[in-house]
Amino acid sequence: MIENYKLKISLVQAKSDPDKGVTLKKIENYVSRAKEQKSDLIVFPEIFMFYSPVEESNDIRSVKSEPLNGKYVGRIKKIAKKHNISIIVGVYEKINGKSKIYNTTILVNDKGELDLIYRKTHLYDAFNFKESEIYLSSNNDFPIFKLGKFKIGLMVCYEIRFPEIARTLALKGVDAIIVPSAWVKGYNKEDQWLTLVKARAIENTIYVLTSNQIGNVFTGITCVADPMGNIIMRASEEEGIITTELRKERINEVRKAVPVLKQRKSELYKL
Repeated sequence: MIENYKLKISLVQAKSDPDKGVTLKKIENYVSRAKEQKSDLIVFPEIFMFYSPVEESNDIRSVKSEPLNGKYVGRIKKIAKKHNISIIVGVYEKINGKSKIYNTTILVNDKGELDLIYRKTHLYDAFNFKESEIYLSSNNDFPIFKLGKFKIGLMVCYEIRFPEIARTLALKGVDAIIVPSAWVKGYNKEDQWLTLVKARAIENTIYVLTSNQIGNVFTGITCVADPMGNIIMRASEEEGIITTELRKERINEVRKAVPVLKQRKSELYKL
């Protein structure tokens, strides 16, 4: 139950494992901890289902992947229902008859029901890497869901580089955007990540919350930016969980001081 226009969200920063059973154990452990903190929602990183190194073949990755009615998502549904908490997590979604798969993020509600499915639209074909050789891109809509008094949008990792997505969600009235991620290490990549998180928050006067993989080839830096772009919470360099509270009052304060969404002159903008 959401009271006083507040929402408590836990964000997990964790290392994925090649064994799906290991990641499920981590999910249940962190869900239990989030419930102790009375969180309404817990968020896990992009493609957290299992760790798949770049050199792994598409055929092997496809065999390990599962459809959304498979055992892995089924187990997440049971965990959500058992602990009475909503869960967001990234999975490898199997596509019958294809070696390529979907990079999919799901929301399972506190009753154990699959509420939202988002298949990544903008793939990480950059820095000499091609996600499009592994995944099929999707043209599904950018998702919005309600939790208590809050409207929340979703984008995934590399998509934070596209301000059009965040602005589209903001114009549809979201109070926050959640960004499950597996941000790959590289020169200046950590600075870029924080800059992009803060920019998406500042230009849309919304909260931006991230859950990032750490270890393997990933940076971590799970964090929360408030509607003024302040990083109000950040995980350490280890695995862990952070819990933050969204406040409608803070959104209203910032939008009163900086009413950029109201000041837009859309008739002047040409693509």
